[in-house]
Amino acid sequence: FFIKAKLFIYLFTFDHSFPDLSSSPPGPYLQDAYVTKPDDKLKHPPFLPPHLLQVLLNKDTGISCDPTLLPEPNHVMLNHLYALSIKDGVMVLSATHRYKKKYVTTLLYKPV
Repeated sequence: FFIKAKLFIYLFTFDHSFPDLSSSPPGPYLQDAYVTKPDDKLKHPPFLPPHLLQVLLNKDTGISCDPTLLPEPNHVMLNHLYALSIKDGVMVLSATHRYKKKYVTTLLYKPV
Protein backbone atom coordinates (compact mmCIF):
# COMPACT_ATOMS: atom_id res chain seq x y z
CA PHE A 1 0.00 0.00 0.00
CA PHE A 2 2.86 2.37 0.82
CA ILE A 3 4.45 1.94 -2.65
CA LYS A 4 1.11 2.57 -4.39
CA ALA A 5 0.59 5.74 -2.36
CA LYS A 6 4.09 7.01 -3.27
CA LEU A 7 3.45 6.31 -6.96
CA PHE A 8 0.09 8.09 -6.77
CA ILE A 9 1.67 11.16 -5.16
CA TYR A 10 4.52 11.16 -7.70
CA LEU A 11 2.16 11.01 -10.69
CA PHE A 12 0.06 13.93 -9.51
CA THR A 13 2.98 16.13 -8.46
CA PHE A 14 4.93 15.59 -11.70
CA ASP A 15 4.60 18.50 -14.14
CA HIS A 16 3.08 17.05 -17.36
CA SER A 17 3.26 20.27 -19.37
CA PHE A 18 5.67 20.45 -22.29
CA PRO A 19 5.21 23.95 -23.77
CA ASP A 20 7.92 23.59 -26.46
CA LEU A 21 6.60 20.35 -27.97
CA SER A 22 3.70 20.12 -30.38
CA SER A 23 2.26 17.14 -32.22
CA SER A 24 1.71 19.23 -35.37
CA PRO A 25 4.51 19.92 -37.83
CA PRO A 26 5.60 23.56 -38.11
CA GLY A 27 4.32 25.71 -40.93
CA PRO A 28 1.19 27.57 -41.96
CA TYR A 29 -2.12 25.76 -42.26
CA LEU A 30 -4.14 27.37 -45.03
CA GLN A 31 -7.15 26.28 -47.03
CA ASP A 32 -6.04 27.58 -50.40
CA ALA A 33 -7.07 25.71 -53.52
CA TYR A 34 -4.47 23.39 -55.03
CA VAL A 35 -2.82 24.98 -58.03
CA THR A 36 -1.67 22.58 -60.72
CA LYS A 37 1.75 23.09 -62.17
CA PRO A 38 2.32 22.96 -65.94
CA ASP A 39 4.49 19.86 -65.49
CA ASP A 40 1.64 17.99 -63.77
CA LYS A 41 -0.49 18.04 -66.92
CA LEU A 42 2.24 16.37 -68.97
CA LYS A 43 2.50 13.31 -66.74
CA HIS A 44 1.05 10.08 -68.06
CA PRO A 45 -1.03 7.76 -65.88
CA PRO A 46 0.94 5.05 -64.11
CA PHE A 47 1.56 1.78 -65.93
CA LEU A 48 -0.44 -1.28 -64.98
CA PRO A 49 1.50 -3.64 -62.68
CA PRO A 50 2.72 -6.73 -64.56
CA HIS A 51 0.73 -9.20 -62.45
CA LEU A 52 -2.54 -7.51 -63.51
CA LEU A 53 -1.69 -7.97 -67.19
CA GLN A 54 -2.41 -11.70 -66.89
CA VAL A 55 -6.11 -11.78 -67.70
CA LEU A 56 -7.67 -15.14 -66.87
CA LEU A 57 -10.04 -15.02 -69.81
CA ASN A 58 -7.15 -14.92 -72.28
CA LYS A 59 -5.22 -17.85 -70.84
CA ASP A 60 -5.21 -21.22 -72.56
CA THR A 61 -6.30 -24.20 -70.51
CA GLY A 62 -4.71 -27.60 -70.72
CA ILE A 63 -6.07 -30.08 -73.26
CA SER A 64 -6.84 -32.70 -70.61
CA CYS A 65 -9.01 -30.45 -68.43
CA ASP A 66 -12.50 -29.09 -68.92
CA PRO A 67 -12.40 -26.03 -71.23
CA THR A 68 -14.91 -24.19 -69.02
CA LEU A 69 -12.48 -24.24 -66.08
CA LEU A 70 -10.06 -21.37 -65.70
CA PRO A 71 -6.68 -21.58 -63.95
CA GLU A 72 -6.55 -20.55 -60.31
CA PRO A 73 -6.11 -16.76 -60.15
CA ASN A 74 -3.35 -14.97 -58.34
CA HIS A 75 -4.50 -13.24 -55.13
CA VAL A 76 -3.81 -9.80 -56.62
CA MET A 77 -6.17 -10.50 -59.53
CA LEU A 78 -9.23 -10.81 -57.30
CA ASN A 79 -11.87 -8.07 -57.08
CA HIS A 80 -10.66 -6.23 -60.18
CA LEU A 81 -12.84 -5.34 -63.14
CA TYR A 82 -11.40 -6.47 -66.46
CA ALA A 83 -12.62 -5.22 -69.83
CA LEU A 84 -11.64 -7.06 -72.98
CA SER A 85 -11.29 -5.27 -76.28
CA ILE A 86 -14.51 -4.80 -78.22
CA LYS A 87 -15.03 -7.46 -80.92
CA ASP A 88 -18.06 -7.75 -83.18
CA GLY A 89 -19.77 -4.91 -81.33
CA VAL A 90 -19.66 -6.72 -77.96
CA MET A 91 -17.70 -5.62 -74.90
CA VAL A 92 -16.87 -8.25 -72.27
CA LEU A 93 -16.45 -7.31 -68.60
CA SER A 94 -15.28 -9.78 -65.97
CA ALA A 95 -14.51 -9.91 -62.28
CA THR A 96 -13.20 -12.77 -60.14
CA HIS A 97 -14.13 -13.18 -56.49
CA ARG A 98 -13.18 -15.78 -53.91
CA TYR A 99 -15.56 -17.52 -51.52
CA LYS A 100 -13.68 -19.77 -49.08
CA LYS A 101 -11.67 -22.09 -51.40
CA LYS A 102 -13.75 -21.47 -54.52
CA TYR A 103 -13.20 -18.82 -57.18
CA VAL A 104 -16.12 -17.36 -59.12
CA THR A 105 -15.58 -15.42 -62.34
CA THR A 106 -18.56 -13.40 -63.54
CA LEU A 107 -18.83 -12.32 -67.16
CA LEU A 108 -20.99 -9.56 -68.56
CA TYR A 109 -21.48 -9.33 -72.32
CA LYS A 110 -22.68 -5.89 -73.38
CA PRO A 111 -23.50 -4.91 -76.95
CA VAL A 112 -22.00 -1.57 -77.84
